[in-house]
Amino acid sequence: MSDMKTATRSNNRIETLLDSAAELFSTRGYQATTMRDIAESCGMRPGSIYYHYPNKEALLVAVYEEGVKRLTARVLDALADENDPWVRLERMLTTHIGMIIEPTAYASVIIRILPDAVPSAEADLVELRDRYEAILKSLVAALPLPGDVDRRLLRLFLIGAVNHVQVWYQPGGTGPAEIAQELVRLFRCTARTQSEGSE
Repeated sequence: MSDMKTATRSNNRIETLLDSAAELFSTRGYQATTMRDIAESCGMRPGSIYYHYPNKEALLVAVYEEGVKRLTARVLDALADENDPWVRLERMLTTHIGMIIEPTAYASVIIRILPDAVPSAEADLVELRDRYEAILKSLVAALPLPGDVDRRLLRLFLIGAVNHVQVWYQPGGTGPAEIAQELVRLFRCTARTQSEGSE
């Protein structure tokens, strides 16, 4: 019984630590945030953080992984009851846009901290990013497109477009579902035109 209580306390401390780190990384930036800053934010002694994570890079990877996990869970939930490939793509984009325009620290970390900005953690961050983007890759692969369409470029166009939404999005304006719907419609019309032109 005591072991269970200890594990719960430990898990809660890690959650609090990750939340604090995500918030500071997203607002101050990774480079400007120190382990001492994070410790003060979550009410821990600086040395206690190293009990869980050996350095700031490892803590960043953990924050990134938590963000990817949350985003992946939301996307998979949105796709669960749909089979149409275009609608599935639209739902993923809607979910992705919705998360990055929310004031959530984890989403900001994923979008704003590029892997090559932290060379010592780059490989781990790229692996986590690729794990998530594999979902989009599978959705694009399932689309009924002409054979000459470069699906890799299409995927990169899509992820670039939705990640840029946070730059121009205005609260109260066009919502995530409408943005995703229009984006998919444009690609779908282009694909249809190409298909008709090849006949």
